[in-house]
Parts: sequence; C-alpha cells; structure tokens
Amino acid sequence: MNILLAGANGQTARHLVQRLSKAGHTVRGAVRSPDQIKTINELGGEGVLMDLTQPETFAQNLDGIDAVVFAAGSGGKAVEAVDRDGAISLIDATKAANIDKFIMLSSIFADRPQEGPDNLKPYLQAKHDADEHLMKSGLEYTIVRPVTLTDETPTGKIKTDDEIDFRNDAIPRADVAHVLEDAIYRPEARQKVFEVASGDALIDQALREKLPA
Repeated sequence: MNILLAGANGQTARHLVQRLSKAGHTVRGAVRSPDQIKTINELGGEGVLMDLTQPETFAQNLDGIDAVVFAAGSGGKAVEAVDRDGAISLIDATKAANIDKFIMLSSIFADRPQEGPDNLKPYLQAKHDADEHLMKSGLEYTIVRPVTLTDETPTGKIKTDDEIDFRNDAIPRADVAHVLEDAIYRPEARQKVFEVASGDALIDQALREKLPA
C-alpha cells in the first residue's frame, strides 16, 4: 500500500513511519522543511516536502497514493492555518484525487472543545472543525482521539471511549502509532471516531471488539 503521512516528522508520526515501512508499505512522509527529509528516509520512509498552508503542493504528493494519514500539528503556533484549514484542504484534495481512505490523528475533547483545558481550546476547536469536515466528506475515515501522549515504552494494550478517565489517563505515542496503523487495515475501524488510552485489551482485539457500533 502507498500511504501519504502528513506531519511525518512529528513524534507519533515517526513511530508510524517505522511501523508502516517495516510492514512493507511505501510511506511518503510529508514534512515542511528540507532538513527533515533525511530523518524520514532514515526511518524507512520517503521524505517529501508539503506545506499544509499551501494546498497547491498537495496534488503531486497524492499521486499514486492509496490512503492518507493526517498526523500534523502546529504546536499551537498556527492552529487555524494548519490544524484546521490544512487538514480540511488535504481532505478535499484527497477526495479530488479519488483516494478513498483518510485516517485522522485528532485529540481528546475534540468533540467538546469547551470542556478542554483553557489553553488548548483554540487547538481543540480547530481539531473539531477538521474532524467534522472529514465525517461529512464522503471519504472512508477513521478518527483517533488519544488522551495525553507520553514517551513511555509501548504496551500494545489500550482502552476506548467510556472506559477512559479523560483527565488522568495517558498513552505512549508508539501505541497511538500502532492504533493508527491498524485503523488503516481493520474494517471495524471504518467510519469510526473513538478515544483511546492505555488499557488492558490488545490493540487488535480492542479495534475488533470494543469500537462503537
């Protein structure tokens, strides 16, 4: 499978580049800076330049792609331009390119930004708007909303939705990457939006048995 990964230099996305490339997929890792290309190549991907604030750069990177994963983030510096408008533009470009599958790395509280921490509300609103656009796009989608991310050793186990303590749970970035990878393959993840944290169920089992109907 040929996969475009937007925001490939992000901490979670780097784990995903490694996972997908080891599984035999071609990963076109889109980054905004030329000096990040080497990092993506060393992880097993194919680094390419793509500015999420310039949709005219999208088409050339979508050519020949089977699925798109959006894992980009502005780090709070350009939430409307990148986290909202960049995601929305890429969703539209994906549809225009006749690519069916789009996987979104979102955030806890993206469905209810007003309940999130005050300093994150603009970011959460941007994620909310992008998620809503994806759900209405007609694409085959999965939206993954993790709790607080850590750099701890992955466990390969998660819990979802109503099992989660939103304020206190966390999850290793490597486990989120595992979930994103599985969401590309698993039919049970199609047209699903779910929150995820570290738990007791193996990731494959959780996606197969615990996702909302």
